[in-house]
Amino acid sequence: MDLSTITVADFKAHFRRDFPYLPEYDNAKLYNAGSRVYYSPTELFYDCKANGTTGTLPTDAAAWDVVADDDIDNYILDEDIEKAFSEAKIGLNQTLFSSDENITLGYLYLTAHYLVNDIRASIGGLAGKGVFALTSRSVGNVSESYGIPQAYLDNPIYQFFTQSPYGLKYLALVLPNLVGNIGHVAGATSP
Repeated sequence: MDLSTITVADFKAHFRRDFPYLPEYDNAKLYNAGSRVYYSPTELFYDCKANGTTGTLPTDAAAWDVVADDDIDNYILDEDIEKAFSEAKIGLNQTLFSSDENITLGYLYLTAHYLVNDIRASIGGLAGKGVFALTSRSVGNVSESYGIPQAYLDNPIYQFFTQSPYGLKYLALVLPNLVGNIGHVAGATSP
């Protein structure tokens, strides 16, 4: 399957509620009071003032208010998704999936996993650190622990996928196809 046929729009549709995508202004879309948009020609955010606003540019002060306290870095950009797509292409083994539909699903979950890791790394910047899977943590009287299977902890590749819920979902999709059954049959050959 040609993975380049899977688009940013496909990713956003599949993970509609999962990520805070940049709300770019769309001239054909209907906006209601309080809707926030980013308008790239001005590089500013705007909040809609009235319900049913459509076709009115955000620069129209009668329909929109400029937002001073928002930042483009608070959102997932298309280029962030494209970067994660390129990383997922390297790691996706298409032969582990039985159909193009399953390849697409695996590719989307793997992309989401890379996206989460990329955003976490960008937030840390120069001070960012690599982390291993959390097995337990305590703060005061509250503690949490995860029972990560030893097989995942012993395998550095599997362990990487335990760092996000999307990586775990990807593992759940591919692990059944990584195990095969082998049997032997006694027999002989004839000359």
